Amino acid sequence: MIRIGVDVGGTNTDAVVMDGAKVLAGVKAATTADVMSGVVAALRAVLAEAKLDPSAIAVVMIGTTHFTNAVVQRRDLAQTAAIRLGLPATASLPPMVDWPDRPADTGP
Repeated sequence: MIRIGVDVGGTNTDAVVMDGAKVLAGVKAATTADVMSGVVAALRAVLAEAKLDPSAIAVVMIGTTHFTNAVVQRRDLAQTAAIRLGLPATASLPPMVDWPDRPADTGP
């Protein structure tokens, strides 16, 4: 299974393409102020380096502290969907348990 992993840091956005446990390609791109254009640049670069068509990718995983920082600092937030997949352990917890109705409803 071909997978892409992306890590968005404060300075660089790193992306790797993996086939199982084998790394096929890896790149480092500058993290951009809008974050998304840096992620797109890293994805394009790692696909080009791996010489893969995007249709060959089965899974893309993105990790970043930008989301956590935005929620904690309550800045630059937009309406977003949250999807939780984690069965069987999460079967005992209802969706959105312990989430406020709105981030603005919680105190610092």
